[in-house]
Amino acid sequence: MTIMFKGFNVSDIQFVHTPAMENLCGYSHRSQNRSEEFLIAGHLRGGQLHITICSYVVPWDSLSSAQRRGFTKLYSAGCEECTIYPCSSIPCKLQSNNHCLWTDQLLTGSDKGFQSRFLACLPQKQGLCNWQSLRSHGA
Repeated sequence: MTIMFKGFNVSDIQFVHTPAMENLCGYSHRSQNRSEEFLIAGHLRGGQLHITICSYVVPWDSLSSAQRRGFTKLYSAGCEECTIYPCSSIPCKLQSNNHCLWTDQLLTGSDKGFQSRFLACLPQKQGLCNWQSLRSHGA
């Protein structure tokens, strides 16, 4: 692990843990390129990184420049205060003011829509979060 954006209470990640089989939601890494860098979003449990087939695991180079800037500089501002609330069917309703409604999957059938590629759910006034352009936060 070269860079950690969250989970700094763990000094180093040696292994990534996942269920043994895909039918138990285990993740199977398909890339044979050992020099390719990946973004891995998992959960820390007992100092160990756990991922499943539903975890966000993508080649770093496949991210838009706005997404890379988000992960390295901006997304952390929303981690403690904001929650992204997925909308999978109409009607969609926010549960609270600190939620941002994520509609990419609903509108495009993909997790690679406009919100995912160019926006970040960030805090505004106390207790209020909304989508903000990653482009407006510098290159």
